[in-house]
Amino acid sequence: MVLSLSCKFYFWIFVDSSANIALGKPAAQSTTFLDYNAAYAVDGNRRTDVGVDKCTVTGDRDTSPWWRVDLQAVYSITSVRILNRGIDQYNTDLSDRLRDVTVTVGLTESDVNTPCGFFAGPGTASQLVVIDCPTSIQGRFVKISKTTEFLTLCEVDVFGVLVLSSN
Repeated sequence: MVLSLSCKFYFWIFVDSSANIALGKPAAQSTTFLDYNAAYAVDGNRRTDVGVDKCTVTGDRDTSPWWRVDLQAVYSITSVRILNRGIDQYNTDLSDRLRDVTVTVGLTESDVNTPCGFFAGPGTASQLVVIDCPTSIQGRFVKISKTTEFLTLCEVDVFGVLVLSSN
């Protein structure tokens, strides 16, 4: 009599796709106005008075401003949220500058060209702009760009699922 035993193991990996995967990650931008650097968009501060709360702002002569975050791993990106500037301490409202914004994703910092979405705008004060990628796009870098004047971002949230390597 031959006895044959077999065992099967099943396991599940649960990934929290509701976590902001950009939070605290390295960021860069095309130019910087005064000290409003790229890191302010991923610092977790969700207040929107640019002067007090420190949002990121590109230079005033930058005609093709962009901002980029390095997620430090490859993710399947599902959506990007942009928190727009609000009315500042001097009661100035420049929130309408958030317009004609393109969000792209890429595997390398020099090739961030896969489209995720577009926001025509104009933005409103403290508006949370949600851009859902039409399909999950794999990438390590997320870039936000426009073709006119300042780019101001008070916070950028990126959502997605870590792509597990088969190596």
